[in-house]
Amino acid sequence: MTRESEAIQRKQSFLLCRYALILAMGALAFLEITSQVSPFPVAVVVAVALLSNLILGTAPPFSFFDAWMQAPVLVSDTAMICAILLLTRASQEFFLFFFFVLIMAAKLENLAVLAIGAALIGFASVLISDVSVGWASPILMRVPFMFATGVFFGYVVLPERTGAMNGFSGPRPLSYVHRPPSGPLPQY
Repeated sequence: MTRESEAIQRKQSFLLCRYALILAMGALAFLEITSQVSPFPVAVVVAVALLSNLILGTAPPFSFFDAWMQAPVLVSDTAMICAILLLTRASQEFFLFFFFVLIMAAKLENLAVLAIGAALIGFASVLISDVSVGWASPILMRVPFMFATGVFFGYVVLPERTGAMNGFSGPRPLSYVHRPPSGPLPQY
């Protein structure tokens, strides 16, 4: 029972981090959108992301963090964020900061350090941005967006890299992804 409750709690934490990322991304997109761009595509992307999170909530907790489930989520979330940033005509510097947070999420092994680093990158993005328009909320929204991005991607990548999710309280059974090849290897 403990193992199942840990799996359910981890899944709920993942979904909560993903909701925070979606809401931060949506708020940033709606605040940074220019008058030349329609807000409709942004609203559709945010609605699809929220709907996908509701659907992910129905997945069984033990298979939720398998590679076949997480890889499409990570790829689609990265593509979704990039599409939103392109729709809002984000600057090259902002893309650079976004991908720097993704690299930090892949390399750092401490979620607290990652969250602090992502927030600091958000502050750096604010300082480097064009402040001639003033300290408006679109510029300031970059900080929580970077923070949510770092926490979400770090929360997903960290346990797989450090092995902290190996069976929650014991070794995980081999799945079809990790199964060694059966039979003799071909000779070349």
